[in-house]
Parts: sequence; structure tokens; C-alpha cells
Amino acid sequence: MTLKKSASLALMALAVSFFIGCSSKEDRDKYDQWYGSGSKSREEAALVKLQSDRKAAAEQASAAAAEKAAAPAATPAATGDTSAAAAPAADAPAAAPKRKPVPADVSALLNKHACFACHQAYDKVIGPAYSEVAKKKYTPDQIVELVHNPKPEHWPGYPPMAPLAHVPKADIIVIANWINSL
Repeated sequence: MTLKKSASLALMALAVSFFIGCSSKEDRDKYDQWYGSGSKSREEAALVKLQSDRKAAAEQASAAAAEKAAAPAATPAATGDTSAAAAPAADAPAAAPKRKPVPADVSALLNKHACFACHQAYDKVIGPAYSEVAKKKYTPDQIVELVHNPKPEHWPGYPPMAPLAHVPKADIIVIANWINSL
């Protein structure tokens, strides 16, 4: 008889906690923004912005390439100077940022701990790109601390990162050294 009574009380307590859910409307709205229906609209807006940014960058690159192709062709012919033709060729690699490939050992760690689900080396996915993290000049120990205990105030405009205390410090140090090399 007591087992039936305690089981029904436990079931009732579970139902009450389920219906109560978040403690305030503000908490429910915040949860919905990041994980509920609000996340879908935020993701769609981010994808549209990413596509428009890529399209704008491609248009700028093609316009700059056409401009450089037209300018050097006219300059050496008019002046007879060959050094002017060599200068734009030297500037071309500096125009586009160099993207380093992810080393195999680091890539294995990033896949093992599912980091690639939210971060990429040079592109924003859900969290910041690793190249953006590198610009913050964190030490490897600071990166370890931020992985184990994230601080959302460091990255406004991004969803808060879940604490990843299960990721070993040695693995994070390898990843952090690679991030700082970008």
C-alpha cells in the first residue's frame, strides 16, 4: 500500500515540476530564443547574413581582380616600366587572408569532443570562428578555463556555450595552441 502511495506522489511531483517549467516569463523567453522556436528564426537570419556576406565578398574580390587586371595592363605599356607590373602581382597574395588547414591531430580532437558542431576554423557557425578567438589573444590556460567554465559576456551576440568539464585539459591545450597559431 505504501509503495502505491509513494509512487503516485512521485508521479504527481514530477507532473507539477513539468508544468511549472521555467520560473519566470523572462526565463521562458530567453530559453525560447536560444533553444525553442526563436532559435530557428535566429539561425535562418544568421544563414541569410552569412550568404549575403559571402556574396558581397565574392563581388568585391572579382571587382578588385578586374581592377588590378585592367590597371597593370595599361601602366607598363604607357611607361615601359616592368617594376610596375611586378608590384600588383606581389600585392595579390596579401589581399586574401591566408587560411591554414587544420592539422590532423587537432582535427581529430575537435571531432572527438564535437567542437566542430559549433565552431569552424575561419567561419562562424553557432559559436565564433577559431580565427576570431585567436584575435582575443587568450593564453592556453585561459582557453582551458573558458571551455570548462564559459563566460558568455566575452562573446555577446552568440548563444551561451555549455560547460565542457569532461574535455581533458591536455586536449584543450593542444587545441588552444593551434588556435593561437591562426
